[in-house]
Amino acid sequence: MKIISIMRQALILLVLPTISIAHHSVGVTFDMGQPVEFNGEIVEVRWQNPHMHFTMKTVVDGAEILMGVEGIPATRLARVGVSPEVLEIGATVSAYGFPSRRYEDEMYATNLLLPDGREVLLDTPDPHWTNNTIGTGRDNTPGELGSDRSLGIFRVWSSAGRGFADRPSDNQLTEQALIVREQWDPFSSDNPFIQCTPTGMPTIMGQPNPMEFVDGGDEIVIRIEEYDIVRVISLEEEPEQLLESIPLGHSFGRWEEDVLVVMTNRIDWRNFSQDGLMQSDSMEVVERFSLNEEGSRLEYEQTITDPWLFIEPYTRTRSWVWVPGDQVRPFECTTLG
Repeated sequence: MKIISIMRQALILLVLPTISIAHHSVGVTFDMGQPVEFNGEIVEVRWQNPHMHFTMKTVVDGAEILMGVEGIPATRLARVGVSPEVLEIGATVSAYGFPSRRYEDEMYATNLLLPDGREVLLDTPDPHWTNNTIGTGRDNTPGELGSDRSLGIFRVWSSAGRGFADRPSDNQLTEQALIVREQWDPFSSDNPFIQCTPTGMPTIMGQPNPMEFVDGGDEIVIRIEEYDIVRVISLEEEPEQLLESIPLGHSFGRWEEDVLVVMTNRIDWRNFSQDGLMQSDSMEVVERFSLNEEGSRLEYEQTITDPWLFIEPYTRTRSWVWVPGDQVRPFECTTLG
């Protein structure tokens, strides 16, 4: 079956730790087990999110074609000092990465060799051609980490280089969740991860971009760079009347000493993960945000209760770091047309 084959290929990702797959189903859309390399002339560049894209004229099996090359988000490139000027129309470059599972003229680039001999590390810290590199190939923001516990949580927090440290195993999932995952078609138009659909809860909290906590008095606002999302946590009592379900759900928080505890329910979002796990509308999420002792790291714990998806409540963790000067940049997602 096609879906079984895709899931088997996805297992390859477990042995490729230096390649980030936190974006729109890269490991599903592209064949990570079959690296390819193409050389050609750049004829078009789109410097955009969620993935920059350029087209180059190359030769495959003796025939000249236009190869579409996809890469990491433009905001992430800018954050590590890579500007649009590195992709000049008419320049001859080499791209190394993985072919599309759907189209013969599309690939995902992890490394890019420029005409001047420099290599751009797009989605891996490992050079392919030379040690004369630019970029970092990682999700984390470069720069010296700061530490100041007196600031509390209200500042910009940057990726520590990975998302959630935990992944649900099959024995934690219900039978119906496993069946639906096997039947899921990642190339369906219903897949929000291959579109510019803002991600809902709890999935959005695994995104790799910076976010900012803003003190709004009786509410806390989280500005998330990915999809320009604004999440609001009310510090007032949850109303008795039912609220209309929305993708981010309705969040109500309280302070337990210096730990922010948040309960979220009424979530209108179905895609728990990018590999076909679906969640139900009865899901409830409890989050705990806490500073480490130095005030340099924001620790995060997410406990999910959803009897349709999980046999028992499921907990996963991650963290962010403070890089003074980092900002939440406009994302302005653009779908390739």
